[in-house]
Amino acid sequence: MSTQEEQANVGKVLSFLREWDRGDRTVRSRMLNTFLSQNTGKTFYELELEFAQVASLFLARLTTWMRLTYMFGTFLGLQLKAIGIFLSASGHDQYLMEFLEDGGVLTLLDILNHTETKEEEKSEALRLLLTVSNAGRKYKEIICESHGVKAIAECLAKSNTDETQEAAWALLESLSHGNPKYQNQIYKGLIALMTCTSPQAQQMVLHTLHTVQSKMKTAHHSIVDPLLYMLRSLHLEVQNQATNLILDLKCYDVRPMLLSGLVTLLRPTKEEVQQYHNMEESDIIKMTGSLPVFVQQAAAAKTIRLLAEDSQEVSRELLSLGVIQHLLYAMGNREHTDSQIQASLALKHFVRSYPVIEEHVQRGIGSTLFAAFMHQADTLYMNMDETQAELLLTNKVNITEVLDGDQPLGLDKQRPSVLNVAGAQMNPQSLHVVFKMSSRLRSAMLKGKRAGLEMVDTAKPKRKRSHTAVKDEETTNASSPSTYHAFHDPADVVLLRSQLLNWYDKEKRELPWRTLAVTESDLNIRTYAVWVSEIMLQQTQVATVIDYYIKWMKRWPTVQDLAAATLEEVNQMWAGLGYYSRGKRLHEGAQKVVSELKGQMPRTVDSLLKQLPGVGRYTAAAVGSIALGQVTGSVDGNVIRVLCRLRAIGADSTGTAVTEALWSIANTLVDPERPGDFNQAMMELGARVCTPKGPLCSQCPVHSLCHSFRKVHVKQEKNSRKLLGKLDKKPSTLPDIEDCINSGTCLLCPSEPWDDELGVQNFPRKPAKKPPRVERTLTCVVIRPGEEGEDEYLLTQRPNKGLLAGLWEFPNLLLEEKSSEMKRKKALCAQISGTLGTHLTESLFQYVGEVVHIFSHIHQTYVVHSVCLKDTDAQTQTENAQWLTRSALQEAAVSTGVKKIVKLCDSVDSQKEQTSKDGKRQTGTKNDKKPQTSKKQKSATTSGSRQLSLSSFFNTVKQES
Repeated sequence: MSTQEEQANVGKVLSFLREWDRGDRTVRSRMLNTFLSQNTGKTFYELELEFAQVASLFLARLTTWMRLTYMFGTFLGLQLKAIGIFLSASGHDQYLMEFLEDGGVLTLLDILNHTETKEEEKSEALRLLLTVSNAGRKYKEIICESHGVKAIAECLAKSNTDETQEAAWALLESLSHGNPKYQNQIYKGLIALMTCTSPQAQQMVLHTLHTVQSKMKTAHHSIVDPLLYMLRSLHLEVQNQATNLILDLKCYDVRPMLLSGLVTLLRPTKEEVQQYHNMEESDIIKMTGSLPVFVQQAAAAKTIRLLAEDSQEVSRELLSLGVIQHLLYAMGNREHTDSQIQASLALKHFVRSYPVIEEHVQRGIGSTLFAAFMHQADTLYMNMDETQAELLLTNKVNITEVLDGDQPLGLDKQRPSVLNVAGAQMNPQSLHVVFKMSSRLRSAMLKGKRAGLEMVDTAKPKRKRSHTAVKDEETTNASSPSTYHAFHDPADVVLLRSQLLNWYDKEKRELPWRTLAVTESDLNIRTYAVWVSEIMLQQTQVATVIDYYIKWMKRWPTVQDLAAATLEEVNQMWAGLGYYSRGKRLHEGAQKVVSELKGQMPRTVDSLLKQLPGVGRYTAAAVGSIALGQVTGSVDGNVIRVLCRLRAIGADSTGTAVTEALWSIANTLVDPERPGDFNQAMMELGARVCTPKGPLCSQCPVHSLCHSFRKVHVKQEKNSRKLLGKLDKKPSTLPDIEDCINSGTCLLCPSEPWDDELGVQNFPRKPAKKPPRVERTLTCVVIRPGEEGEDEYLLTQRPNKGLLAGLWEFPNLLLEEKSSEMKRKKALCAQISGTLGTHLTESLFQYVGEVVHIFSHIHQTYVVHSVCLKDTDAQTQTENAQWLTRSALQEAAVSTGVKKIVKLCDSVDSQKEQTSKDGKRQTGTKNDKKPQTSKKQKSATTSGSRQLSLSSFFNTVKQES
């Protein structure tokens, strides 16, 4: 580069820095966006070349500005991303050192601690700290010395988003591999985190603790109580992680505390049980049908079994703590099936391992019950009556006395068969009587076989098992929904796919996004187009979306086109579609794709979920299957309804158990050859046939596989036969319907009885909606004469977050119940006067009428007034206000509420003009009293039946959020 070029480049950089120093928020925001789009992914040497060897000057400005403004949220996300370009630049650590010298780490930690920091900003700050941590051991020490572990831990515990939690977890993992001097600090911080309420956070904490614990020479005693408490988690992943950590800790000095605690959990106290019985609104009880202490009891039994199988020394210690008596007690707990199963399996291990245990247990519970136990330990609860359960609950078996008496506990190497255990009098015929089951139980066993369930092999004791075997058994024994609610027969799955897709091919609606998904060969454009359609279709009907989608894709056909647009343009295009944060998220996602992903849309469901803001589990699955052909189910509101009716799932459809079951079913059913078409067919079926009210069951292509449809028809035939008096004369043409065998404890069965009048509409069940919040807002339409003779309207912009974020509206003020009308009008008058920098009087305000607008969660009433100014020089004094002509208003980003207000004003003006012509009433009254509203005016106010000058613009009033 010549000297002249160098000087020109230096001049360019100095001009850039001067513009930054003198610029306001808008200028700096624009400069940051430009910097991000042009420099993402550059190396240290490329940045130095770009900034004439003085890039550090801009980094210093960014760091300083961030420290000064982070509490006010001024483009903090953009600042953090810009700093990230410097810190991640490969080739040199100069920027990193300068950032640290300017107090960058302390500022990032302050951002994490600040209560007003947004979740996405916390995620970005955590990623920067991770970049610092990964740079080397000395950088990890700086974070730890700055008390960073506490701030990061609190982020992991209190965050509301998966992205922030995962970023905090990754940072803690990175720090744990640093200086051993700080490992104890991290270790104690993780222990403190175990009490957090987020299951995902708990799982991450346990995973990291597993890593850190392996490097520690000892285990802190404070880990015991929270670890045992985690065994009552309803999330199996958390339970399993806790169990695995307990298995790791058996080699440390906290083992006696852990073993004693586990044995104690097998027998919950009356106070613990009563505490939950008294909770009328316990979400846990509603979700599981069981008490948390019983969930913990079952997990403790399983953990005890795994510990005993893994170590004979631990097994003996458990015996000395009286584990046998406690296991028998848990076996008798008929309130929780899983406790009985896990306790039986644990006891079975001890009985098979120690002959003396077998002898005492058999004598303590009796030969008949003991024989049944040895024959099939994991299904003993199915044959147990109240007397036998009471016997187990009150057992007096005390193996500790045997231990005190030095009676040998040698391993039994040659076990007699099950038939010999109870003595010669127990022949096979008598055992058959003991194990005789009801027809319902036998049916359930057969169903279990058909579903491929494996019974526990009791012929041989297993001394040592692989990790895979342990995991399989945990899956089998875990409390799970009945197969009645699943598609366990492969033939049924194949039949449903065939029938549904054949129907879809004949009956599907031709929609623009479907056509584009089929005809577009460019994978990037296809993914973008489907993504846009899925975001628009959230909470919005198909008929409403079609026109918006066509206009959107015509204006921004690629993700690059959308990224180059302004948020104002996006809001303008989105106006009237409702739920405005969706458009903002699309815009943010497009900019992220262009700036961070090099313009390439994510190619997998996981990357869609992680990398695009506003994309949740359903949207990622829908886009992945339709645009990318990924084999994954997709569950939206329509699919929830279809699956709940197909499999008679009647529990709360918003609950965790039902949600996970529905996703599991959807993933089972999805056609691997046509995943996108299959998911769209399920949605089409729910939208057009299996509707919320008035479902067309006779037109359903898969009604032969529907439990709800079958249940309705069986009940109808029974009622008909009973009415005709033929109940005992003629057999039913339909076999009796099978119900869930676990009804009453099943997580998916309805808690309310079947209602014959509802039929298939018994499913799904949803919680009662909260009534919308009622609000009244005083609104004023301020008008001034324009320079070209056209009236202009004053509009103000809403905040960038919250309801109707970033949209333009007429000046307004939320009414408080206790304030008088005069005070309200005076306050609004002062607000408008401040905006215009002039003095207005309340007498100028003319009452127009009221407009009712319903949001999803707010019942809003706008009390509308108008003010006509004569001064054409009235100027706005704030940056979030502007004057718009009627033609400009047609193109502005305004909400449906604004459209309704304009329609009301047009209607009232029209009536005044007509009245003036007829000589019945004079217009332009200046009194402040509300005129009597005629029936004609009320009709125009509420129904919007008349539209004049803006009929082409305000054509359809849509309900929005």
